[in-house]
Amino acid sequence: MIASRQAIFGAAGWVTATFVAQQVLRLVSNIILAWLLAPALLGTMLLINTLRTGGELLTDVGVGQSIVNNRRGNEPDFYNTAWTIQIVRGLLLFAVAMALTIPIARGYDNPDLLILLPAVAPIFILTGLTSPSRFLLQKQFAVRKLALFDLAAAVFGAGVQIALAYFIPTIWALVWGLLLGAAVPGAASFFLIDWRSHRLRWEKEAVRSILHFGKWVFLASLVYFLAMNFDRLYFADAISFALLGIYGIARTFAETVTLLFQRMGSLLIFPKIAASEQRGFDLQRAIRPLRLATLLLVATGLAFGTALADQFIYLVYDERYHAAGFFLTILLVGSWFGILASMADAMMMGVGKPSGVAFSNGAKLVAIAIALPLVLPRYGMNAALVVFVLAEVVRYAVLAWRKRGVGLSFLRQDVALTLLFFGLIFLFREMTMVVGLTGGVADWLAQARTSHG
Repeated sequence: MIASRQAIFGAAGWVTATFVAQQVLRLVSNIILAWLLAPALLGTMLLINTLRTGGELLTDVGVGQSIVNNRRGNEPDFYNTAWTIQIVRGLLLFAVAMALTIPIARGYDNPDLLILLPAVAPIFILTGLTSPSRFLLQKQFAVRKLALFDLAAAVFGAGVQIALAYFIPTIWALVWGLLLGAAVPGAASFFLIDWRSHRLRWEKEAVRSILHFGKWVFLASLVYFLAMNFDRLYFADAISFALLGIYGIARTFAETVTLLFQRMGSLLIFPKIAASEQRGFDLQRAIRPLRLATLLLVATGLAFGTALADQFIYLVYDERYHAAGFFLTILLVGSWFGILASMADAMMMGVGKPSGVAFSNGAKLVAIAIALPLVLPRYGMNAALVVFVLAEVVRYAVLAWRKRGVGLSFLRQDVALTLLFFGLIFLFREMTMVVGLTGGVADWLAQARTSHG
């Protein structure tokens, strides 16, 4: 057996608890920053952070994943070589960011970016210098220590930004908050392991192994970034900003569910499978019961959340945002397939097959890019969101096909769980209608007939 069930659920508890705490912290800090700063400042920083995240994802060569996946990941020669590659990448990103400052500022017609982008660019150097200790803890399944460190870093970053915004209510509070929020946790990361073990290293065998594994991680990250942001890029031009804001609320809540399981896959499934000697059908038999128990809980909880999603929006937001209720209902259905796909992602990474992740994200991107421009103008926003659900189905289908090739197919289990998930949605919806919480399935049908263009 890969690990005891008690140990897995204990680690999952730490991941879930700290993730929820970080999401609550993010919500509270965003609210406080909105009180302290003008909306335009938050919008400018959103653009800067999007560009930064894009730069990091579009140059991801799988340094951390290689440490977790490779049998030599715990060896100083290997992880120090990985760290050196990470530093070089950070320096290159800094240089590219400086070189692209003028084109980006002109492209967005925002002269403030001529100063802000060079000020933020050192973030790439700071993240490049960060110790590889996080990935070593991940490989060693030290989930509690890693989860607490991430939570502490999030608390520090939020506290610094709020304090700076209170005393310096300008864009510079966010810029300095971003840099300090990376620098201090980055320095602290050296003490998660013996700091004396860090040194620059360039072992050719390790470099070849990392880059061979990382070429597929790079492609997967590239396609993932495009797949995750195509909707923002397209909707910004195709619908009103008011409707875009309503959609953003629904997407934020739906994403939180999927992100939790992406984190679980990264911290639990990926390192455990990578460390296991079992492969193929032996590995499948070992993880099948625990996987089934986990997904049964997820199907039940997510189905209940889907049944009440619109009522939650009606309760928390005023009537201007009520359309987000049905949007969230649709997107949460897609979250189920996103969860199945995220677990499959982690398994494919664990067995050293990141190509499957790249192909699945590529299939999702193609499905969205083709279908969305065709569906939205003709059938409206509700139908357009169904495209995202179907795109997640496509992504999962590609992964299921690739997993079958390595003896890790769970197709029958997933079909049964999916049927149960949909059955529970309708059961919970009708039960909540009986007690007066919702309008039942009939209310959904009425909302579905209302197209938002």
